[in-house]
Amino acid sequence: MAKSAEDLIRELEAGGVLDRGSAPARAAPRAMRSSGASTPGTKPSALLFVVLAAVVIAVLGSLPLVSTGLYPFSLFVTLVHETCHAVAAALTGGRVDSLKVSGDLSGVTMIAGGARALVDSAGYLGAALVGAALLITPLRYARWAIAALAAIPFADLLLFHPATLFTAVWCVVFLAGLGLAAWKLPLRFMRFLQIFLGVSCGLNAFRDLMTLFFISSSGAHIHTDAVAMSNVVPLPATVWAVLWTLLSLLLLGGALFGMAKRDLKNWRGAA
Repeated sequence: MAKSAEDLIRELEAGGVLDRGSAPARAAPRAMRSSGASTPGTKPSALLFVVLAAVVIAVLGSLPLVSTGLYPFSLFVTLVHETCHAVAAALTGGRVDSLKVSGDLSGVTMIAGGARALVDSAGYLGAALVGAALLITPLRYARWAIAALAAIPFADLLLFHPATLFTAVWCVVFLAGLGLAAWKLPLRFMRFLQIFLGVSCGLNAFRDLMTLFFISSSGAHIHTDAVAMSNVVPLPATVWAVLWTLLSLLLLGGALFGMAKRDLKNWRGAA
């Protein structure tokens, strides 16, 4: 005997083929998974990554042998510092004759012309600005942020004339490493790398500014960016060291505040 339409529907429901009450609710998560979207509760916390990165840097930095693992990141911040000098010179009509980073994490950029006040200020403030930009950029753009960083060693190789083989080799290493990371690294690791590089730039810029302050206040006859700046704008080198430190803290503090505000909004949305 042929089954009625109602009998067929009941059998399909009993077998799980049809589910009148929950079909729409099940369809939405599948659609979200297929598109790569995430719900508010699954968004990664940028502030948590900052704390984790700071702990990793503090722990590794306190271990004599393991601390060498942080050397490439510190050298990259030096490269960022010198590149910011070069970019400021190029944008204000100057000429970059050469750019050099050394194994002791020092660096020098030979420049002719340009707006000297901007060029001399660009190193420390530029490194802090790069760190703040990495921290405040939403983590969903991590791949683009890392790819943008690769433009720094690329510009140094192409435009700013590496002065030594050491400088050129490390520019190639950074370009290849950042490019490969942006291309192949899974997004969850890419997000942490973005924050880790941002924290590294911020902490190293602050450390270098503290060193600059002690050198400037000691009266030692060492040519620094603050001394060069005092020759352009007649204020003591110590004043410039303090001013750059305050501006860097303002940049990094503003980035952290923006991250905290964004995380709080995400948490409220998930509640």
